[in-house]
Amino acid sequence: MFDNPLLPEFAWVVTEHPNENDVQELRQHLRDYNMAHANSQNGYGIAVFLRDEQHQMIAGISGWLWGECLEIDFLWVEETLRGQGIGQRLVTALEEAAIERGCRQSTLETFSFQAPEFYQKLGYNIFGVIEGFGNHFQKFYLQKRHP
Repeated sequence: MFDNPLLPEFAWVVTEHPNENDVQELRQHLRDYNMAHANSQNGYGIAVFLRDEQHQMIAGISGWLWGECLEIDFLWVEETLRGQGIGQRLVTALEEAAIERGCRQSTLETFSFQAPEFYQKLGYNIFGVIEGFGNHFQKFYLQKRHP
């Protein structure tokens, strides 16, 4: 794939559907590198889940907390429960848990067809936008400072 006489032979593998274990290993290598260079060894995942009587997940939010920053990765509420304030309560619960652990800001990304206005109502400010994402949408990057 790449001709460089100074490099030994490596197997360059391109895959459309990577193994989740490989992706997790990649994430962990990058997180280890980032934490070492940011002088922060306390990075870890954090989440809040809402479950029904059968212990089935009906809503949840997850992120990564390190370097006094919460990076929100995923927020999901079952469609039949949307519009009832559950998403707001999940964000608030995760932020409060992160603040208790020393968090001073939160960041996230969302698409124009998802919820940029939702996050803005919760105090998040847009600091970046990619126009024409997927030829039709915008991708927003948002941040919120915590006292």
